[in-house]
Amino acid sequence: MNRIGRKELIIILLICGVIILFSIPFSIPYLQTLQATPERIEINGTNYTLETYLCRDFFPPSQPHGSPLWALVKVKAPGETAISSKIDATRLWVVKGTKIWETELASWEGSTKRDTLEKVGGGGPKWEPGISVDVVVRIIALKSGRSYLLKASNQYIHRTS
Repeated sequence: MNRIGRKELIIILLICGVIILFSIPFSIPYLQTLQATPERIEINGTNYTLETYLCRDFFPPSQPHGSPLWALVKVKAPGETAISSKIDATRLWVVKGTKIWETELASWEGSTKRDTLEKVGGGGPKWEPGISVDVVVRIIALKSGRSYLLKASNQYIHRTS
């Protein structure tokens, strides 16, 4: 019977360590943070909530099997004026079970309401329409630079055709 040398033993232990390291679900604490996000936040005395519209486009000439998921998010502060001078929404997470789609948010010029900040994110996964997911947005208070998370639970993925 052959003896395993010190060098071979170190290589085997390193390989086992790498296998163990890559099998650990790193997203669990991250997922728990997103799941624990509140659905209403207060920043400098103003209450904010989140509304969303999630959609996949199947209307020709869209991509085969439909377009990737896109999201329109509306951060609302009823009764406030010019909230876009007070906050910004910079990042989006969409959570489906243990799967997470994360993207930057871009400006959206569709809103004329002063109490609503609208942003859009695109290029998401091709999750099936007709399901519900949770949506989390990172909000930045422009005056202090402080970050907040705001969630809308059970948001429906729509289908256009």
